[in-house]
Amino acid sequence: MNDATKTLLHPFETGVLDLPESGRLLALNATEALVRGLNTASVDAVQDFRPEFLKIERAGCRVTPALDGDGDGYALALVLCGRHRQMNEHHVLESSARVIPGGLVVVAGLKTDGADSLRKRLKDRFEIEGQAAKHHGNVFWFRADGAPAEKLETIVVDDRYETMPGMFSADRIDPGSALLVEHLPKDLYGAVADLGAGWGYLSVEIAARCPKVKRIDLYEASHAAAQAAEANMKRLAGAMASTTRWLDVAAEDPRERYDAVVMNPPFHTGRSGDPDVGRAMIAGAWRLLKPGGRLHLVANVHLPYEATLSDMFAATGLSARESGFKVLWARK
Repeated sequence: MNDATKTLLHPFETGVLDLPESGRLLALNATEALVRGLNTASVDAVQDFRPEFLKIERAGCRVTPALDGDGDGYALALVLCGRHRQMNEHHVLESSARVIPGGLVVVAGLKTDGADSLRKRLKDRFEIEGQAAKHHGNVFWFRADGAPAEKLETIVVDDRYETMPGMFSADRIDPGSALLVEHLPKDLYGAVADLGAGWGYLSVEIAARCPKVKRIDLYEASHAAAQAAEANMKRLAGAMASTTRWLDVAAEDPRERYDAVVMNPPFHTGRSGDPDVGRAMIAGAWRLLKPGGRLHLVANVHLPYEATLSDMFAATGLSARESGFKVLWARK
């Protein structure tokens, strides 16, 4: 159980707050530990990130990747803050709109995720009934007013890609991905998989630059980013055969095999660097490649992926190193 989840459960475990005797509970950015800790079957969990979604699903809880447009009338809402300030505020306002007027909204997050500054920003609209600092985080609660929340505005990158707040590099083309595109071989062919596709930049560029590619399949663990990637591919590369799947390639096998895999793997778990995330994606790429197929990836120069590639692949090499990034290749 991470500290933010512990912080959110703290007022219930200490008896400061009680769960409602009836009605359903909404949990936004939910974790498996949160739904288990609430010890009730009356939770509707919302989790965009596929690995955590699967954990909640296996725990037997009702879970969706995004808020249902018609879901409201909740007796209580719980919000776990993440790293993105605008998304945290949006989740709180969405929760207030979904809870019956006068019902509680309970919000918690780590201090490093700005939970206390979020409370200060909200106090002009809501009367904060209580708060506590625990487990390196802050938790506070207020009564819902039922007012509708405004929709998040679409972000347009490079005058053509559409993204949304909260996505990786939502307001600009990631420089690592741009470097990878510049060093991809133009003779990529056949079926290509884009792992951790984000909002689709790599796949759109491959469709435009590599005429021998016949199909591109995009895999992304964020549901919102997968939806954006699918829309960007349809709008900007509609002639290319493609599918977009919300899937965790480190743990799930789509049972497809490819001539090439491209990726800009994430290397963070929360705010902490974790090279094991990239290593797991490299292993996933190996599984997806046909014999002789090639992997092309970009990473920060300090990440120790070369040893992993050498252990798994028949041949490996460096395509470029600049501006703090390196582009690596490997052949199965």
